[in-house]
Amino acid sequence: MPSDEPRLSSTRLAIVEQSLVDTIERLRDLPPGPRVRELRAKAEGFERALRTWSTRPPTEEQRATLLKLVLELNVEAIALGR
Repeated sequence: MPSDEPRLSSTRLAIVEQSLVDTIERLRDLPPGPRVRELRAKAEGFERALRTWSTRPPTEEQRATLLKLVLELNVEAIALGR
């Protein structure tokens, strides 16, 4: 029986990518300031980590951790925009 791991991984990867895109767009729309710069720097770091996955696939733990961090960042950006 085939494993669901590749499908789960690609779904998680798609969620991470889309959340990063949404967060970066949201941060671009906010007025500049120290907190916005801090969140943008986090987003850029997460993007770099994601790009390395194409040459060095992550472990399941790394995927889960990045998903959690990116979703938390998205929530922070939404809260900052309120």
